[in-house]
Amino acid sequence: MRPRQRMLLGFVLANSAIAAVAAALLLGRPAPPPQIQGVLLSQARALAPFELTDHRGEGFSNRDLEGRWHLVSYGFTTCPDVCPATLSELASFRERLAPEYRRDLQVLFYSVDHRRDTPEQLASYVSFFDPSFTGLTATEGGESGASAFASSLGILSVLEPAEGGTLEDSDYRVSHGVTLLLLNPEGELQAVFEPGRVDAMGFPGFDITTLVRDYTNIRAHLDSSGTAIPARGQDV
Repeated sequence: MRPRQRMLLGFVLANSAIAAVAAALLLGRPAPPPQIQGVLLSQARALAPFELTDHRGEGFSNRDLEGRWHLVSYGFTTCPDVCPATLSELASFRERLAPEYRRDLQVLFYSVDHRRDTPEQLASYVSFFDPSFTGLTATEGGESGASAFASSLGILSVLEPAEGGTLEDSDYRVSHGVTLLLLNPEGELQAVFEPGRVDAMGFPGFDITTLVRDYTNIRAHLDSSGTAIPARGQDV
């Protein structure tokens, strides 16, 4: 073989080796996180210890979040627009999920209006949208637990008394943010979904197709990256 031919062959072999190494690196590289309508946390965030009461009148704490995925919506039962619209969207979202992603997902509705939203009030409210939904509130003396839960998740709400009134008069206006909060099976905040549309009345809402896509992509990404937390399946 002539010197020039040997040199060209050497270049080819060297380039082939480089290409093989590059391909191996690319194949071994973790898939990038999915882009969602909201924020996927690179490191899930633990919640502060909290104690709430569910719509059955039973205690609900950090331990009850373990073993399943949870999607948290929040608001109040006398909300005339955003809250019922969001819960209706969540009922449709849940129906459209693939069975393997639906069976280990629990939807929670957290009341920011604990003075009015008793467990009994929540029971009739959440079951109207989906019997599998769980309502959460604070009972007398449990305000600190509610505060810990809301602060850990960044839930914003304001109770504004009417002119000349007080909160104790039960004459006040409730304002709150609009997001959905995804908790992983270790009870940690994993993602925040933000509204993707505004209706004709100017109220924010969630596109069901987008929400199904984003939730499915998050679960698939965590499964493929080896960071998924084993969840306790439950057919409901």
